[in-house]
Amino acid sequence: MPLPTITSKFDFNKFGLILSKYSYQIKKNDILAGIIIGIESNYALVDLGLEQICFLPLKEISIYPTMDPRDLLNTNFVGEFLILDITNNPKRIIVSLKRLESIYLWNRLRQIDFTNMTIYAKIEKPLGKGKLVIFNGLRFFVLNLNIPKYYLRTNNKNLFMPFKFLEVKDYFHIAHVSSRLAIFSKVNKNLSIGEIYRGNITSIRDFGIFINVLGIKCFLHISEISQNHNKITNLSSLYKLGDQIPIKIIYKDTERGRVSVTLVR
Repeated sequence: MPLPTITSKFDFNKFGLILSKYSYQIKKNDILAGIIIGIESNYALVDLGLEQICFLPLKEISIYPTMDPRDLLNTNFVGEFLILDITNNPKRIIVSLKRLESIYLWNRLRQIDFTNMTIYAKIEKPLGKGKLVIFNGLRFFVLNLNIPKYYLRTNNKNLFMPFKFLEVKDYFHIAHVSSRLAIFSKVNKNLSIGEIYRGNITSIRDFGIFINVLGIKCFLHISEISQNHNKITNLSSLYKLGDQIPIKIIYKDTERGRVSVTLVR
């Protein structure tokens, strides 16, 4: 059933009235002031000063989870709304508070030196080969390989994990984060280049061995095990998981959270 055309009585939004007067065609992502004039079961009615009343889906009210989004709004609420979509059949204008709130939070984040910042966030849900994590209402993506096994195995949904930013794409409002790098940034100061430590073997590959040293995964390349590494056909014949071996730190990549070691004989 087509919606009736309603003339706005919202005088607060002078800009919206001017748009209507001169038949300006609003478009997606425009931001206009408006007022809530009614709340239904699945949406709120919003007057933006245009010829047609707009629809605010309840799921577009806030970026923060809530039992009932209607608790956040009431009739006569005045605020800014982002034009989310404009449909032709039926003719409807869909607006959002959530998207606008996300933009403001994102812009606030961009004013911070996030490259050197550690945030604490919790996993919201799985997504492909990674997870979506939520931080102050913003959602970031983290690959499973950038999450320590302990956090992957835990069932505690309220557990806050440390993360550092790997990549930020402003245009798409997307950020990739890493928990491994955040943990590495905290404890790597305990590892000094040239110092000797003992670590436990956690993984054996054809090209080398991964070793846990003070909670940090270090890599021992096969060339650091033997000068005649071309003759080694199977490292599992020399070592087994859990073996403790002496190693020396030879390189630390603080940007990628990687440590290379050599075998101490």
